[in-house]
Amino acid sequence: MKQWFVIYSRSSQERIAEGNLQAQGFETYLPRLACRKTQARRSLVVTVPMFPRYFFVRADLDASRWRSIYGTFGVATVVSFGDRPAAVPESVIDELRMREDSDGIIRLPKEVAFNAGDQVQITDGPLSDVAAMVAAKSDRDRVFVLMSILGQQVKVRVGNDRLRRAS
Repeated sequence: MKQWFVIYSRSSQERIAEGNLQAQGFETYLPRLACRKTQARRSLVVTVPMFPRYFFVRADLDASRWRSIYGTFGVATVVSFGDRPAAVPESVIDELRMREDSDGIIRLPKEVAFNAGDQVQITDGPLSDVAAMVAAKSDRDRVFVLMSILGQQVKVRVGNDRLRRAS
């Protein structure tokens, strides 16, 4: 029975390894994201692997020559537990494919944008449920927040995913 397995590729060789495995008759799946990069003061949208250095191959361990995967140019190894590759449930691949657009690119939801002055609460970690105020954006995924600790204002950098708007 064919199952999905995870391939760990050599650095930046996911597409090369994927092509070589397809040439050997294996079904592969490399989930890709659209990513904005700045190059020479220009902003470009490029596609990058969703999981750098990892992609999926479908094989039947009992019927196919799956060990040839190890010798494929671009492949570092097959993710295994013990002496056999670890299978990935079909539902994981289906879920990833459902999130693809018509171009085969997975679109992630936009991060929640917080602006300076927004009242927020930290959702996890040692400062869970502490009230804070957004002071400034740090980068795409983080903001600086001001919180009162022991009677002093402290500035802390926190990920957007660890904040929620205060009610």
